[in-house]
Amino acid sequence: MNVKKKSSLFLLTLIIFICLFPTISSAHAYIKKSTPVENEILEKSPSQVMIQFDETIQPEFNSIQVFDSDGKRVDKKDGRIDPKKPSILESDLEKNLQNGTYRIEWKVVSNDGHPVQGVIPFQIGENSTGNAVIHPTSKGYSPTVDLIVIRWLQYISNACYVGVLFFVLVVISKESVEKPLIKTVKFSYIFLLLSILLNLPLQATILTSSSWIDVFNFSTLQDMILNTQFGDMWLVQVVMLIILAIPTFLLSRNISKNNVLNWICLVLGICLLLTKSLTSHAASTTNKFLSVLIDFGHLLAASVWIGSLVAMIVLLPLVKSSKTKDVYLNIIGRFYKWGLILVVLLAFTGVFSSLSYIPNIYSLTHTDYGKVLVGKVILLLFMLLLAAINFLKGRRRKAKGLTGTIWSELLIGAMILILSVLLTNLPTAMSAPGPFLETKTANHGNKVQLRVTPNVIGENLFEVTVKDKKGQRLNGIEQVTLTFTSLDMNMGVNTVTLKKKAEGIYSLKGMSLNMAGSWRVHVHVLTKSLDTLDKDFQCIVGSQ
Repeated sequence: MNVKKKSSLFLLTLIIFICLFPTISSAHAYIKKSTPVENEILEKSPSQVMIQFDETIQPEFNSIQVFDSDGKRVDKKDGRIDPKKPSILESDLEKNLQNGTYRIEWKVVSNDGHPVQGVIPFQIGENSTGNAVIHPTSKGYSPTVDLIVIRWLQYISNACYVGVLFFVLVVISKESVEKPLIKTVKFSYIFLLLSILLNLPLQATILTSSSWIDVFNFSTLQDMILNTQFGDMWLVQVVMLIILAIPTFLLSRNISKNNVLNWICLVLGICLLLTKSLTSHAASTTNKFLSVLIDFGHLLAASVWIGSLVAMIVLLPLVKSSKTKDVYLNIIGRFYKWGLILVVLLAFTGVFSSLSYIPNIYSLTHTDYGKVLVGKVILLLFMLLLAAINFLKGRRRKAKGLTGTIWSELLIGAMILILSVLLTNLPTAMSAPGPFLETKTANHGNKVQLRVTPNVIGENLFEVTVKDKKGQRLNGIEQVTLTFTSLDMNMGVNTVTLKKKAEGIYSLKGMSLNMAGSWRVHVHVLTKSLDTLDKDFQCIVGSQ
């Protein structure tokens, strides 16, 4: 079976697998439920506060504190993760708290190693004496320059290591042109080692909110290695690099495809890419295996493509000689046959990831994650255009202008890796889907529209508009009710009656959405003639 047939079979199997086992991801941990909820007014003093996140949170570097309106701490300083449910952070409170305004200040580290923190205000007593206004917040980590540089260096060096080795072992046939490429592999290893070593203190600065100088001590780094999931994976990466050291620097000038050590280098380099996927957004999904597999496939395809471009640039001097010009063009032609497979894999895995992290068009254009993703797609389209041009030049054996287009393709690829670093370290758009608005057709051509604003945990404005088949607001409505059912957890049902705002428009402010995630909202309209209109809406509720 040839390469194209094998690749087609693999992609078909992957599509079937995805359809059978869908996945949902939010990445950075966000609140699904809290007790009390944001801005809730309690009749009496609670004995405990609890926050449930959408994923397991890490046992270190978390905190939960409760303060009154004067800034006095009123919890028992026993904040902890529930041992039975590691997605829950809780703390006991002092007894008989006075009426007033309070705030819960929390901080956790998500399963993929990103810190998230926020404030949940609540009130005890309807006529509380506290008059401070507290706004609920939830803030994830925003990538800084040091993170972007170090993680980009890791991406590009790993891509060069894997891509150049792939180019030498798979693409180059009989030509003896490997010598400059072997030097590139060795330099890639050095920069990969440097970036991974720097990743440990970098992660320590992120989790402890400290400077580089402050984290360079034995206690902090030991805590990072022994007590965080990032530390576990960092140790695996370091061990792999130690194993890779000897075979990498023993690479001969003329690589033999039959040399097992050469293939060990390639396989371990690919395994290092897998460790990156295991600490990415994909590691925080409901279907971790599938999501990591898709993310790894995307990263592998991108690495082979960019690394191969580096190899082509290293070999560009061959074009200057009439004796080696044809050799170079033959190599280019052979790579871009593989390039077609890489493009299909990149497009397929990219679309899947986008559907996992982008709930709707609003979040694509109104969140940082969505905007960066749009930028990445635009750059990828330009890169694909340049790749097509280079493929045609290689096929038609035209070297004119090839240097410029290959360099342009590589530079765009490097820019895409920068955006990939940002995407990996930004909260996905699942936590901020934005206002919900949807219209459905009921019986007799009547239309029912549901609007939920801002569509987050806590207080929301629910508005139902009912129109007849001519588009006019429906008269003669007796009652409109909404019934809320969480699709993520068995919480029972909650039914509320809306108030008439205008003819055919009914609304209500309420806190019926007390948990982030997927909800079914059933709209029931009863007319004065005892006719009914019933429609179900499914919305994704955000946490911020």
